[in-house]
Amino acid sequence: MNPIQKTLLTTAFEALGPERVTRGLKATGHNWRDCFLAVATYGQPDALARKLENRWRKEHYVSTLLGVRVQAVNEVVRAWDHDEGAFRALAAEWLELNRPLPTGGTYGSPRHIAVAVL
Repeated sequence: MNPIQKTLLTTAFEALGPERVTRGLKATGHNWRDCFLAVATYGQPDALARKLENRWRKEHYVSTLLGVRVQAVNEVVRAWDHDEGAFRALAAEWLELNRPLPTGGTYGSPRHIAVAVL
């Protein structure tokens, strides 16, 4: 995977956010019914496909939905369909760097420090 492809994919990941990227990785299919983008955006198979039924330019609709350039959507589709292993590895790496911080105060958090001082 070259740097341009990685940039396009991470742009899509950033638009989706950690929760939807994680959800999308549960996908097993390779069509608009059950692919990574279908599961990531709507959380269930067929929901995205129903939205796309009467659309001629499906990638353009999804790019508008996510707020990214159509090239990013095209790269997600290409990588998921033709290089799924590398796609999953990049998504896992991106998730490691972009996991939301836990709430409720963790060791070293301002809340934890305030309690320790008291």
